[in-house]
Amino acid sequence: MRIFIAGPYGDHNPKDIIAENVHKADEVARNLMAQGHQVYCPHKMSWGWEDDPRLTYAQFHELDNTFLLHWAEAIIRIPGHSPGADAEMALAEKLGLVIIDPQSTITKG
Repeated sequence: MRIFIAGPYGDHNPKDIIAENVHKADEVARNLMAQGHQVYCPHKMSWGWEDDPRLTYAQFHELDNTFLLHWAEAIIRIPGHSPGADAEMALAEKLGLVIIDPQSTITKG
């Protein structure tokens, strides 16, 4: 299954919080790949790019939405405050993607 990973990132958070959020998403991605799934983890795609003045928040979400619209079959939402991840979940639900519970056995390593 092709799974999009949504969850907190935190452009306005300290670097250590961003790193912690990326680590959580990375762990979920690795567990899913180890089970034979394909994953798109936007956290890994853009980690460290938030300081580049040439790039905008809207560009990151446009890229993420492209994966949701044209690639993903399912989405998993890592718990935590994230308006961006909430928007991704809303789009996934509108598209009828499979919603994976992050506590399900599918994510256990």
